[in-house]
Amino acid sequence: MRVTKAAVVQTASDIADREGLGSISLKTVAEALNIRTPSLYNHIAGLEDLLREVAHNGMRTMNERMCRSAIGKSGDMAIKSVGVEYLNFMIEHPGVYETIQWATWHGNDETAIIYGDYTTLLATLIRSINLKAPEVDEILNLLTGMLHGYTTLQLRSAFNNPEETRKGLCDAMDTVLLGVHQKYD
Repeated sequence: MRVTKAAVVQTASDIADREGLGSISLKTVAEALNIRTPSLYNHIAGLEDLLREVAHNGMRTMNERMCRSAIGKSGDMAIKSVGVEYLNFMIEHPGVYETIQWATWHGNDETAIIYGDYTTLLATLIRSINLKAPEVDEILNLLTGMLHGYTTLQLRSAFNNPEETRKGLCDAMDTVLLGVHQKYD
């Protein structure tokens, strides 16, 4: 099998999802690919570079999924759909999600650009509600914080009972959006 950068990143992502971020090392990735560790340097600069690549790949996939989930929906329903898809990604890819969180502290310009795509999606959906808010930043910070906080706190129960966790997220988002409407309508 010919090893490519994409295969290296996918292998690291699979290890992260199975065993967690702490289990990713150049040695474990090389062993999984049945190559010697120094061969990885043909594709990546080192472990931090690999982790950023895993995070960036995950962020792009998560953003694409959230965009697709909003198609054909508007207003609060679109925002809730994006939130549920955020949770779905975390349930399906817990190690990649953990790596994305790592990248928020260890990222680079590319990380910021990809994160900007996520916040632009949410800001666009917030604007579509036609609130009387002077700026969307306050609402955007509230929604992103709530999504990250809720999904992270519910991770264990999300694995045990994903439907219950999705319902809980929708209820929490309804409450937040009700408050947003009361303040800005």
